Amino acid sequence: MRLFCAIEVPSLLKESMQELVNGLPNEGLKKVNPSLMHITLKFLGEVEESQIPEVEAALSSVDFSPFSVQIRGVGVFPNPKYVKAVWAGVEGGGLGELAQKVEDALSPLFPKEKREFSGHITLARVRHKIEISSFLEKHSDELFGGFVVNKFVLMQSVLTQPEPEYISIGEFESKSGEEREGKGRR
Repeated sequence: MRLFCAIEVPSLLKESMQELVNGLPNEGLKKVNPSLMHITLKFLGEVEESQIPEVEAALSSVDFSPFSVQIRGVGVFPNPKYVKAVWAGVEGGGLGELAQKVEDALSPLFPKEKREFSGHITLARVRHKIEISSFLEKHSDELFGGFVVNKFVLMQSVLTQPEPEYISIGEFESKSGEEREGKGRR
């Protein structure tokens, strides 16, 4: 099973992202369906189904408090001269900390991420060279909205055509008070 840990984006913000995606060119890229938009905390890759209870147990140990994030600005990976992906930025005090806690919890099971975490929502994947400098300039610091993160999910990605299908395997809520037990579920 192909798995990743993510924060789901609320429906209202997905509508804003749809408007933003509509401003991208129709040629040369594959736009992400807003219903599939999320903030990836960690990509796990192929995982045996027998490992899922161990993964859920590790993720249940992640202790975090709710925090706010804002979707602001757009950018590209890896750079403007060679664009492979277009994204909307995600900023918030607890986001990097949560990503690091997920990374640490899973480190006995999966290799550590080599690159630094960069909070974003993928808007499109580029198929061949495109010119989007005016799009990037227009939306470089635009605020698209925000929300409170109080859970993250373990998702399965089923590669189907024309787009993948994402299936929630487990939810892991923020912890508060004296009760600190995980809320993973299958």
